[in-house]
Amino acid sequence: MLSFDLVNFIFMIINVLILFFIAKKFLFGRVDDIIKKREEEIADSYKAADKATEEALASKKEYEDKIQSAEREKAEIISEAARKADTESSRIIGRANEEADKIIKAANDEADNIRKAAEIVHDKEVERVVFDVAAHLAGTTMTEEANSELYDKFLKQASHNE
Repeated sequence: MLSFDLVNFIFMIINVLILFFIAKKFLFGRVDDIIKKREEEIADSYKAADKATEEALASKKEYEDKIQSAEREKAEIISEAARKADTESSRIIGRANEEADKIIKAANDEADNIRKAAEIVHDKEVERVVFDVAAHLAGTTMTEEANSELYDKFLKQASHNE
């Protein structure tokens, strides 16, 4: 049967306490140290993750700023190119208009010269016809019938020369 012995009970309690203190000193102390180290490693990991997140956000912000800057620069370049194109096209159109005006003036001058030359030729022809008529008249006597014939011949020759 079981008996209760006080001395054995006290030795058992002392043994349990000694085992508890030994386990606490050698086992629980090391486990606590390992847990503390793990907690520190986890905290460091969180800090590193937070730092990496902050750096990523800063890089993202910098990237977005660069994109906005590039977009502004692109818009400025396009605007400048459009302005230069407008200026150049205005200059080219102005030069083309000047050349067209010169060509039109030259053509008008040429047309005037041709018209004047044609008038001179026409005047010469009329003069020749008049001289022919006068020479014919000087060589013949004038009758009513001769005058009519001469007038018809003059009209025929004048209409033929035009």
